[in-house]
Amino acid sequence: MLSHTYRCTNRKSSRKHCPLLSQKHGRFLLLLCFFLIIFSGPGCRRDKVSCPPLPEAPSVVTPAPTPSPDSSSPVQVLLHAGSFSDFSTLLFRELAASDSLSLHYTILHPEKLQIECPPVSFGSYSEAALKKSAEQTELLLSGLHSFSRDSLSEADRFLYDLLDHSLQTSLLQKDLELYLSPLGPTTGLQVQLPVLLSEYRFSSLSDVENYFLLLADLPRFFSELASFEQERANAGFTPCEQVLTRICNQCDDFLAHPEQNLLIAGFRDRLTSLPTLSATQIAELCMRNQKLVFTCVLPAYETLRDTLAGLSDSSVPPRGLCNFPNGSVCYEALVRQKTGSDRSLDELEEMLSSCLFNSLLTMVTLSKDAELQTELEHFLKYGFTGTTDAPTVSECGLLLDSLREKMKSDFPASAETTCRVSLIHPSLAEYISPALYLIPPIDGYTENVIYLNPKKCERNALFSTLAHEGYPGHLYQNTYFAAKQLHPLRMLLNYTGYAEGWATYAELFSYHYADCSDELREFLAAEQLAGLCLYSLSDIKIHYRGEEKDTVLRFLKDYGLSSESAIEVYYKQLAEPGIYLPYSVGYLEFMELQKKYLEQAGPDASLLPFHTFLMETGPAPFALLKQKLDEYCNRLSFHFAP
Repeated sequence: MLSHTYRCTNRKSSRKHCPLLSQKHGRFLLLLCFFLIIFSGPGCRRDKVSCPPLPEAPSVVTPAPTPSPDSSSPVQVLLHAGSFSDFSTLLFRELAASDSLSLHYTILHPEKLQIECPPVSFGSYSEAALKKSAEQTELLLSGLHSFSRDSLSEADRFLYDLLDHSLQTSLLQKDLELYLSPLGPTTGLQVQLPVLLSEYRFSSLSDVENYFLLLADLPRFFSELASFEQERANAGFTPCEQVLTRICNQCDDFLAHPEQNLLIAGFRDRLTSLPTLSATQIAELCMRNQKLVFTCVLPAYETLRDTLAGLSDSSVPPRGLCNFPNGSVCYEALVRQKTGSDRSLDELEEMLSSCLFNSLLTMVTLSKDAELQTELEHFLKYGFTGTTDAPTVSECGLLLDSLREKMKSDFPASAETTCRVSLIHPSLAEYISPALYLIPPIDGYTENVIYLNPKKCERNALFSTLAHEGYPGHLYQNTYFAAKQLHPLRMLLNYTGYAEGWATYAELFSYHYADCSDELREFLAAEQLAGLCLYSLSDIKIHYRGEEKDTVLRFLKDYGLSSESAIEVYYKQLAEPGIYLPYSVGYLEFMELQKKYLEQAGPDASLLPFHTFLMETGPAPFALLKQKLDEYCNRLSFHFAP
């Protein structure tokens, strides 16, 4: 498989307010990503159905050759592709249609791209399916290498390199399928599925029917998740009691107040997108939805919770990945996949430690300024506004518009898009981070949505949060790249380090647009970096250095976290290895690229060409970005000062 991230347009980026240094300081980002089996395993055949037409496809997408009867399986068809163009197009179709939820969120109109709609289900999740995926990845890599890279066009060579890197990175986790869980207190399926289902697009009545089929499929899918956790436990990978308790508590919260469940509360409003429905039809659909929530969704959560509760064992100690056989190998592979960096763990640890030291030094130096202290106190209460009221949807919209306007001199023109800001449902507010961005379909990128969690998004974090999720962060980068209409396969390849590194870079850069002193801008950026580096280092200590719980907690508390906050961070990282690394390492890799650019262009050069290069090149591992930047600088050398 190409990635362990659920890339059916649902990568959710988020920010989390956590204490650092003093209990009132520190905001940093948590990765919310969704897990997907790219090939859903045996027994999941593609049943072709009629789909609406797609707007004109990019010219690089060519019709697929008709498979012969003896080579009809998806991978075999790929391996028999006559050209790299056919291979990449067929791979795009296979990934896009890996399951019905993926397809629904990836493409508005599949048929124009000759994509067959799969049976409506969440796909399969098991050790066998994961192993099958790894086998198919090996076959795909072999098929890719059958093409002559040197004979390809420049764009196809880059796509070839991206595929090669993605496939080989994925194979680093081969035979380690049971080491990582799809459940977790932040990025777990049990947290994120309700949001995805509540945002399921209703463009026709058939969409509503497919949505109902997904609700009906949830007990089977959660049963597979529960069986997978039992498999992990049987193999000795049982999470400690504290991690399981946190996940069970989340399930209990979702089960509380069933009549107010978000899948019921917002359903009627979602039907307004189908104006031809009569009042009688709407009432009937609402009744069917409520019945499915009560008979399928809630029981699925109950079953999952009961299974996890049954696995809970107080004798199981907290253990980082490196405490298991081959656990260090698993962690190294996971970090490479999450960050997109080819640096060793030792190199990353040194880079993070240096950044933490420099950030803290900056904060300590600046904090001696009495005027900054006064300004900082005002900021902590009001942010960049004059009110302590909870952020509103309309205020967020105005702030996004302002950021979009102010960034014009530093970034290439953004794509023409709209953005809707929605509030997180109360039933998820305790666990969902302050904000998240849902990636739109690749042929519907003009309509975007950002979720705001009023319970978690504090007034002083609103500006940077919307810069991270919106402009010049995720929304800007994603829609800019989608508007280029390159090979659609590029929209399915997941590079979390690029995505979250860019959003962090954009967030810290956005302080240039804030109405405050230069000293406050510098202090806030340093504080953010210190938090990211501190948490990333504790992650490495847990999962790579094998340090004991008390040692890690002492490390966190030495930097100002309370005992309660340090414990929460520890168990979050224990359950979800590498959760902060895409943000910190991704950001630092972008800064290394910026440094490389300024060495060529001159220290006072405009960053607009650099940002243009990053947006035009698009998501990629950093080793390939460095190579492309060298080529870019050579082409534009006449613009640079000697």
